[in-house]
Amino acid sequence: MAYIFPKSLKFGDTIAVISPSSPVTLNSAAVNKGLEYLRDKGFKVVDYTQKKGGFSQRSIKEKASIVNKLFANKSIAAIMAFWGGLTSNQVLDYLDFSIIKKNPKIVIGYSDITALTSAITAKTGLITFSGPGLISFIKPEPFDYTWEYFEKVCMIGKPFVVSPSKTFADDQYFLRKDSNHRIIQKNVGWKVFSSGKANGRIVAGNLQTLLVLTKTPYQPNYKNSILFIEEDEEIRPEHFLRFLTQLKQTKSLERLKSLVIGRFCKQTNINFNILTKILKSINFPKEVPILYNVDFGHSDPMITIPNGGYCEIDTFRKYIKFEKAVL
Repeated sequence: MAYIFPKSLKFGDTIAVISPSSPVTLNSAAVNKGLEYLRDKGFKVVDYTQKKGGFSQRSIKEKASIVNKLFANKSIAAIMAFWGGLTSNQVLDYLDFSIIKKNPKIVIGYSDITALTSAITAKTGLITFSGPGLISFIKPEPFDYTWEYFEKVCMIGKPFVVSPSKTFADDQYFLRKDSNHRIIQKNVGWKVFSSGKANGRIVAGNLQTLLVLTKTPYQPNYKNSILFIEEDEEIRPEHFLRFLTQLKQTKSLERLKSLVIGRFCKQTNINFNILTKILKSINFPKEVPILYNVDFGHSDPMITIPNGGYCEIDTFRKYIKFEKAVL
């Protein structure tokens, strides 16, 4: 497949915010906080989550139609998901991939948005992005690290080496009375399960959402790939074991060149010891280098990962290098 590079995002460009899966339930003040964050960074923003004719209460076909129109709209430079959910895969059958291929642009989100980004890359070759949604910039005290890597990947567009964040937060701040700040923790950095070096095309996203695409026209090509996977705060160790086992049974793991696992939230009860036991039980090929506790997933901050882009892995140096992914 020939891969297509979207145009880099530039200050003054317009970003469209969508919610193809779960409807946005936050109040307008919270949503506007995220929109203002992007505007303060120098962008125009069109919000399709609150505006009349947006995604709320729309049918599946209507949601897909909005996505198709946003791709066809020359004034829109990037499409950013608000957050995830569970049903992004419903819109896939109604997307016009010929329009998408003719009008390449940045599409970014994480969690359930993996269905959208993976399908677009699989069907068109367009490099898409696993990275922050608008919700990432609505949370109290957004991490500069998250924006830094969004900018490096989607705006600057030069090859670069990823560095671990110094701190992180995975607290459920929205359940506290003092919800105006995050509980910041020191990051111990990336961990190595198995050592080695690898390079290849990236497949990136939420693991259970990737599994939903198995044996569909939207399944990514795992052959010789560097697989970046993350999971949400609601799963438990047995869930992750179950998901990895299914990935193995589909023969996808046999084709990987490397595996990179995002940081798990505390609520999952997947600590380093438990994760190591899970990985040992899967019996990965010894030559597959595996890194975990990397800065992406449902905690903050997160890197932006070019799905369909190219990267190098060296676990001996705890080294991840992303090649250019935008024009």
